[in-house]
Amino acid sequence: MIRINLLSSREIEAELGRRQDVVVAVLGVGAALALCLAIFLYQLFRTTMLQREVSSLRAEIASIEGGAKEVAQLQTTIASLKQKVTVIENLSKKKVGPVRVMESLSASAPERLWVTEFKENGGNLTLNGMAIDNQTVADFMKALQATQYFKDVELVEAAQAQQDKLALKKFSVRSQLLYQPQPEQQAKAAPQPVSAEAKVAKP
Repeated sequence: MIRINLLSSREIEAELGRRQDVVVAVLGVGAALALCLAIFLYQLFRTTMLQREVSSLRAEIASIEGGAKEVAQLQTTIASLKQKVTVIENLSKKKVGPVRVMESLSASAPERLWVTEFKENGGNLTLNGMAIDNQTVADFMKALQATQYFKDVELVEAAQAQQDKLALKKFSVRSQLLYQPQPEQQAKAAPQPVSAEAKVAKP
């Protein structure tokens, strides 16, 4: 038996149009899926690169922090050693300081002057004694001021006194006592003139 396709050309064209629409739709969906896949792969690549960069930065930070801790430990050690050196130097100076002070005091005292009392409290010194006259007391103060161990020498009191039927001057002198003079004071201990007329009361 022979079958004859009796479809009209219009129906054939409609069928072809539907098939073309299906093909276009499939191609569109495929293109969309390909685009989504490309975006996903790009984002995955970027995420991986960022994670690697973060890991590298964290390692660098850890290295820097480790170096900073070592520097801090070294600074602490250096500070501790400096403190020990300072303590040792101070102890060494304190061993010879009082001897040097007494030597300077003895060398500064004129022949006709006698120190009867030496009182020191927290670096503040008071010297009491007797002298033959006002000028001798003034010379004594000038000599003290010229040393590196006595600073801001001033007369507190001067009065007439009798000692074995002799008319003497009883005096009291105050100054700052430096067992450990500063380097500039050691290099140059400039004397400051003391006026006997201004400092010492006349009998």
